[in-house]
Amino acid sequence: MCSAETQAAALAALLSAALGGAETRIEATCDRIRIEADLPGELAAAAHAALLGALAAGARFGHERVSGSGSGSGSAETVWVEIDVESDKDGPRPPDPPRTPSTSRAPRTPRAPRSK
Repeated sequence: MCSAETQAAALAALLSAALGGAETRIEATCDRIRIEADLPGELAAAAHAALLGALAAGARFGHERVSGSGSGSGSAETVWVEIDVESDKDGPRPPDPPRTPSTSRAPRTPRAPRSK
């Protein structure tokens, strides 16, 4: 399995390529790594599809719009994607087992409509 840092570098490259070589920023904490990039003014359909593919590769993603404070400045738009950092102290975590109902129920039978 790839390390979280390797996955973050790959996501940063995907995001940059989708945005035509845009610079990415990486911020890491003990439990997640976040990759951000500023959006250009316009995105072609192919670039938009590539951007969505890059964002979908992470655990979480989002879009932020910040209004400019100076005169004549517009708003800056940023996209971000996060991946989780696994703790190595306990080894890889096994997947959660499938959830099953605690009690078994008989299927419901449809009732006849009530007359008024």
